[in-house]
Amino acid sequence: MKNKLNIDHIAQRTKELGLSQAKLAEMLSVSRQSVSQWFKNEKFPRPDKLLKLARILNFRFSDLVVEIPTGNEPVVAFRKKGAHKITADYLEQAGDMGRILAQLVPHLPFDDLAQPAILKAPSCNYDYVQKAARRIRAELEVPEGDRIEFQTLITFFKDLHAVIIPALWGNKENHENALHIYLPDSMTTWIYLNLDCRLHDFKYWMAHELGHVHAPQLKEDEAENFADAFAGALLVPESLAKHEYTHLRRLGNIGKQINRIKEIANALIVSPLTVYFEVNKFAEHHGLPKIDLETKREIFKANTNFNKAYSLVSECLFETTNPTPAQYVNSAREVFDSPFFEILKNYITEHRKSASFLQSLLNIPLSDAQGVHEELC
Repeated sequence: MKNKLNIDHIAQRTKELGLSQAKLAEMLSVSRQSVSQWFKNEKFPRPDKLLKLARILNFRFSDLVVEIPTGNEPVVAFRKKGAHKITADYLEQAGDMGRILAQLVPHLPFDDLAQPAILKAPSCNYDYVQKAARRIRAELEVPEGDRIEFQTLITFFKDLHAVIIPALWGNKENHENALHIYLPDSMTTWIYLNLDCRLHDFKYWMAHELGHVHAPQLKEDEAENFADAFAGALLVPESLAKHEYTHLRRLGNIGKQINRIKEIANALIVSPLTVYFEVNKFAEHHGLPKIDLETKREIFKANTNFNKAYSLVSECLFETTNPTPAQYVNSAREVFDSPFFEILKNYITEHRKSASFLQSLLNIPLSDAQGVHEELC
């Protein structure tokens, strides 16, 4: 972002307070010429003068300064939970994390001459999403009847210049499962994946993020809706949805239908809801009666019980939800084939960055950041 003073707002307040530019210059210990240049947006105050100006006018930063997008700002994608609203502070924090990540780009081991392949005109049209999912399955060399393995997805991310950043956020309020940051200048993607979610959900979020990687031009709800549609189609392809729709219709009995959905979900390592929704998307698209397991919330109850059988990813990796800094750092390379902590180590060593830098970059408590910092240094 490029900042400029909110001149109209400031002029109104100085008039209310009876402050001339000369008086303001005196109070700020600067020349009248400096204040004049500020008010013409020819120059921008230093941080200490900006803070003092805010105090004199009794303004918050947002009252005093206008942020202007430069066109190459980080593109942030996140999945909102229900009616939860993402705050402006959170968006700014995520943008700041993206601007910090931009400093790491020169250290990446990627080919900087070629652009990763993306979809030309991504949309949520059912036929388009299925076609895109089939294309990616072909690139992954996974037949439609087979389960996509975690390692297959991990390898594909690296090929697309996407950096996986394992994160231990617990039940984080905003980026509950993943935070996706795309840097237009370098055409690189940085994906924070929460290890404190269940294994089958983790696979869904990886597929969801893969949708974002292939459609960086989409933003906000349009981007999230496409990523959701893509993830479902990739993990439960249309041919399987068609087969299961026919099978479920023949079963008729709700209990048997739920058991069958859970069987498929378990085989694919996805949630029963993902299977259920993809089956009904197929039915709706082809004008067929939907499988109704929502009247008494049967599928949602089944999904909740199904979740209990799966461990958190962090528990699977570390046998604990509180790994040591060494375990955490090593997981990026050994499990996710990610260069993140290697390039981070090079950067903080070269620029002598402190633990507070890691705190901002990883959005973790300072005590945790100090542990990671010691491990890297």
